[in-house]
Formats: sequence, C-alpha cells, structure tokens
Amino acid sequence: MNTLIQSVSRRSSVAAARRGGVLRSLCVSLVAGLGFAGIANAGFLTVPNGDFSALGNAGSVGGGVIGASGTNVLIGSGPWTGTYNGVLTLLVPPTLAISPSLQTATISGLLGINAVGIVNNGGHFGQTLSNNVQSNKRYTTIVDMDASGLLDIGLISAAGVGVSLHAGASTLISSDTAAAGPLRADLLGASTVRVQMYHDTATVAAAPLGLQLFDRPQGLLTASLVDSVSFSNVRLAETTIPSGNSTLTVSGGGSQSAPVGQPFPQSLTAIVRDQNGDPVPDTLVTLTAPAEGASATLHAGTESGRVIVAVTDASGQITFSADANEISGCYIVTGEVPGIDSLAIFHMRNYSQAQIAAYMAAHPGVKGMPQDSIFCNGFE
Repeated sequence: MNTLIQSVSRRSSVAAARRGGVLRSLCVSLVAGLGFAGIANAGFLTVPNGDFSALGNAGSVGGGVIGASGTNVLIGSGPWTGTYNGVLTLLVPPTLAISPSLQTATISGLLGINAVGIVNNGGHFGQTLSNNVQSNKRYTTIVDMDASGLLDIGLISAAGVGVSLHAGASTLISSDTAAAGPLRADLLGASTVRVQMYHDTATVAAAPLGLQLFDRPQGLLTASLVDSVSFSNVRLAETTIPSGNSTLTVSGGGSQSAPVGQPFPQSLTAIVRDQNGDPVPDTLVTLTAPAEGASATLHAGTESGRVIVAVTDASGQITFSADANEISGCYIVTGEVPGIDSLAIFHMRNYSQAQIAAYMAAHPGVKGMPQDSIFCNGFE
C-alpha cells in the first residue's frame, strides 16, 4: 500500500530552505562577478577564472594574419592564455576570445581546406595551476562545451575538440584520446555537452597541474570541421580512488514524490563504503536525472542541473536535493562512481493535480496523497 506524503507545512519548510539555498548561491555568484571566481569547493581544486567571469581576463588573441602563431599569449591579465597557429601562406589562425558577460571562452574561425589540399589551423586556451599532481589521487576534469552540435564522445574525439589535463610537460589525459571508461559526455541542452573525464595516478613525481581547452583539427574537410567551439564552467576535482569491492548505496530519500514543478520533500543521500564496510570520504559521485520526460533538477552545493557531481563528506555520504520538472511520471535518479559496480538508485515520482484527483476518486478511504514512487501505477 502506498504511504502518504509529508504535510503541507513540511513542504513549505523545504521550500523555505531552498529559498535560503538560492540566496546563498546568489551570494556566491556575486562574489564570482567581483573577480573571485575559481574558489574551490570540497574536493575541488581552484581553477582561477574557471567560469570566465573575471573582467581582467577578457579579450581576444589570434586571427588576422595568414600564417600567424602565438604560444601562451596572455589574454588580458590572465590567468588563461591563448596558443594559436595558422598555416603559412594559406590560413589565418583562429581567434581565441574570453567573454565575461557570456562567461565563455571561444575558439572560432578555423578553416580546413583550400585548392591545394587539406590543411588545418588550431589553438587552445591554457593555464598552469598552483597545485602539483599528487600520488594515488583521482583527477576529474569537468567542462561544458558547445561545439556546433557535436553530441557524443566519438564525434568529439574525431573532430579534435575537447580538454586535456597535464602534469608539467606530460599529458595525463585528453578527451580526444581517452577511452570511453574514463570519459563521458552528457547532453545538457540543444548543443551543450558536459565533458567529464578522470585520471587515476599511481606514484608520481611532483609537477604543476595544467589545463588546456582545444580545437585542433587534423586533416579534416570543411564539411567535417568544427569551426567554432565555446567552453564554460571548467572544474577540476582531486579525490580518493575507490578501492576494490567498494559499494555505493542509497542511505536516505530513496523513494519519494513531489507535485510537478515543486521541490521533493526530503534530501537524497548515498554512502560509499570500502570492502570492510567503512565509509570512504572525499569520493566524487556523479548524479544523473533523465534527459527527457519526467525528470528533476538536482542540487548539491553550488552544483545545479540534470547532471551534477558531489563529493562524499567525512562520513562517506553525499547529500543533494531535487526539484520536479513540469512533466508527471515515474523515473530514477542514478548515482555512480567509476570503479564501483553498484549504483545508487533513487525512485522519483512527479505527480499532477489531475493524477491526485483520479487517485482519490479511486481510493476514497485514503487520507493525503500517494508518496512512494516505487509503487507507480496507472496514474502516470
């Protein structure tokens, strides 16, 4: 039998807490706008101007002169620099521009073919962080990318568009060569893809970490060329590598419902444990809601969206909240950690007033509204 949802006053308190969260997020956004963007959250390293909002880092380099090139040219006062190259006597280099108003870094104006044959130009944004690579750590790079409709890993790799992580002069991982396991791409909008990739270190020599955001096509015809790509929301996490036989399980809020367009009444939690059953802190968990149909917007710290990440706390837990979208129905939200076989499965239900009216008509003795999404039935 279905259980009953929490009272209206409980839902109101959740909404009030959410409003408080919105105010805190607004304060964070205002701080970022004042030039302090890149402050790290737990588990995340500071990527200066990772949201491209700093006014001092605005401007453009490249473009203009056939065959021109530049290496690590400061854009404004940095920290992001631009590296670009054209083709002597044939092509001008791309233009690399950072726009604080749009909060994007864009590479545009690439060309790929002429009367003589296929030639390419290219470029990348880059910066060196203040952190050295550490031994026995997992590094996860997360970048949102709008690449003119490139919607999957294969197309991103073939086009030579993406992101790479470096330790000194060595490349730790690059999205154009990484295997599908360490690399994932999630469609966030009509043409925006979140590229997420991880690299596990063993024993390493200390070297400064660096990031590159690139469009470097190789031997592509104009028809296959990505001539413009924009990057945003760049982050880098340094977290624990889960040991063998670790588990990820739901620890709270695993089955619940909410009216369409409203917050779910309970926080959702999951826990990571090692093979001995002990909680594992500082582990990055990716949370995913459905891309279509009934779904939810997820929230954890400053993260918000259909696909977010959260880092386990000292008790090995992540905590997040969710808002139902405007489509009624039942679905699951999935939590996962690469290297851990088990998934955290949250059963969610968005309901409409019409569904409630039908349910109450069919169950006149029931007080309140159906809660547990795991009991989804014909009212969806």
